[in-house]
Amino acid sequence: MRFDEFPFLRYVIFFVLGILLYPAFLDFISTRWIKLALLTVFLMYLILMLVNHRSRSNNIRAVLPILAYSQIILFGVLFTFERDIGKKPHHIMHLDKNIKGYLALVLANDEEKPNSFANTVSVKAVYDGEKLVASKGEILIYHRAQSKLEPGELLWIPGSPQAISKPNNPFEFDYAKFMLRQQISHQHFIADKFETIGFVKEIPISAFFMKLRGGIMEQIDSMILDHQANQIAKALLLGQKKSLDKEVSEAYATAGAMHVLAVSGLHVGIIYGFFFMFVKPYRLSVVKRAIYLSGLILLIWSYAMLTGMSPSVMRAATMFSIMALAQMKSRSPSIFNAIALSAFILLLFDPFLIYAVGFQLSYAALFGILIIQPILVRLWLPKNSILEYAWQISTVGIAAQLATFPISVYYFQVFPVYFILSNLVAIPGAFLIMSFGVPFMLLSKIPFLGAGLAWISEKLIIMVNTLIFWVQDLPFSRISEIYVSSKFVWFYVLVLGAILILIYYPNRKLLYALTAFVTGLILLRPLEFLFNSGQKQLVFYGLEKGMSIDYFDGRNLFSFDDLSDSDKMFKVQPYRARLKASINYPLYAFHLGDTLLVLLPEGGAVQLAKSELNFEGIGRTAKLLSWDNGKWNEVSRESNIAVNGNAYKLVFD
Repeated sequence: MRFDEFPFLRYVIFFVLGILLYPAFLDFISTRWIKLALLTVFLMYLILMLVNHRSRSNNIRAVLPILAYSQIILFGVLFTFERDIGKKPHHIMHLDKNIKGYLALVLANDEEKPNSFANTVSVKAVYDGEKLVASKGEILIYHRAQSKLEPGELLWIPGSPQAISKPNNPFEFDYAKFMLRQQISHQHFIADKFETIGFVKEIPISAFFMKLRGGIMEQIDSMILDHQANQIAKALLLGQKKSLDKEVSEAYATAGAMHVLAVSGLHVGIIYGFFFMFVKPYRLSVVKRAIYLSGLILLIWSYAMLTGMSPSVMRAATMFSIMALAQMKSRSPSIFNAIALSAFILLLFDPFLIYAVGFQLSYAALFGILIIQPILVRLWLPKNSILEYAWQISTVGIAAQLATFPISVYYFQVFPVYFILSNLVAIPGAFLIMSFGVPFMLLSKIPFLGAGLAWISEKLIIMVNTLIFWVQDLPFSRISEIYVSSKFVWFYVLVLGAILILIYYPNRKLLYALTAFVTGLILLRPLEFLFNSGQKQLVFYGLEKGMSIDYFDGRNLFSFDDLSDSDKMFKVQPYRARLKASINYPLYAFHLGDTLLVLLPEGGAVQLAKSELNFEGIGRTAKLLSWDNGKWNEVSRESNIAVNGNAYKLVFD
């Protein structure tokens, strides 16, 4: 297996590099300069190609690949620039201060929330108090209307949407950035203050599949009566995970089986393989094979649209489509080229998909299965067919977990201990459920047959649920609150990649280089520990409700908490984990009327009254910093500091 055998793998690597480099060009360069650079590099490449054709110089040949890959990198930067909504002049991001009302198109079905319904609308025009101005942008709305909104409804919404707020605390999840990468910059609670003024079929195919999905969900509601089985059916068959109860999603996450609920390559592969059970395309004539595989591609994309076109299902649908197109000519295409080409196509349409968790996990898991799983299988291959089947499934789970471990831990801070056991239940269970669930979706309105398929699907889901909850209840079923940095993710990827290269291409020099690299990084950890061990800081977290104050003395943490468990986990715990506080003590605080007096472990006190901090009891040498735009910025020491929802910290000498 040679790297140059997979051209699209090379293309997508350098295209992704361009996407990742885009933020570095964001503030000081325009598309004109990028296009000029691209044209310059292309002309240089063309001239050197002509010179090389005549002279056959080795020096020129060495430069040509550099220029070729530079063009792909620049294309990555350019495509990302063109897709960035912040660069669109008529986007609501640049008009939101003057909006008195706006005309918007409903894009999706309502999603039920505890106190409202959520939906997404596309802005068509905004009213600035004098006239309607054409505009663009998507807004996340929350409403309390009596009837649900339908895709295609045209609404008039008075008022002004609010930009999604950035995090107030260090290393808190950046929901604003997460939504911005999905092309959504604003949110608006509209209650029932809006008017429906018409209906527009802007994207008829998408509207058709949304309506079809809604009809199937109604059939599931009427025929699968067990509450949890109903939720799993919607998630596993239609990709609708947002309605899952917390206890159900936690059970699957703890067991390491959440991937079966995200419609992905597993589900599309089951559908793809199901049709190959009955007809072998290579046995058909060229015309019949083309017709059969074209129908299969159409079916795959219909299912992808029905399930909502998540990044994982788009990856699977694109990859299987490429495989089917190659099989029309009786070829056996390289799976690596198909995967890379599918990623390349998706990123051409939306470069920001690279930041989607589903996209990252989907491709990481697939590469892990294709590259790591064969190594594990070679270690031991049981002769017993049942043991072999169990081992094959186990190695798939281990390979996928090894590949996705740093990403899943980085985003979710959880590691499922019994993922091998749960995969032995979840993967065959998902296959059986889909074997009856997909026919149920197609035949649900046929009397008796639809009811029978629904009954079997429900019982299968209940059985799988029972086993998943059993795995969850096992002792030490998951390791929680694992906080790692992006540096760790890249370190893990580099080391794992180097190890795999050594396994496939044994090389003594590479082994020495890898050993030296890992040893150097390990030796840096004690130095980092010593560097940070003496730092003392007092942190006030920015919270809407409750209060949390931390005093860090090296690795010792003194804390005062008066907040919900959810806020503690998502707003406070990430910073504590980043500072690797190992010992926790109480930080004493007393209420004196309306004032909270916080006593510091080494003397001195800080007062908090009416959302104002008073540092009169602290030495003037301590620096005051405020968390803003993702970093700590030093601010002047006033006698009283208005908290204003931001996090503050005092750093002591």
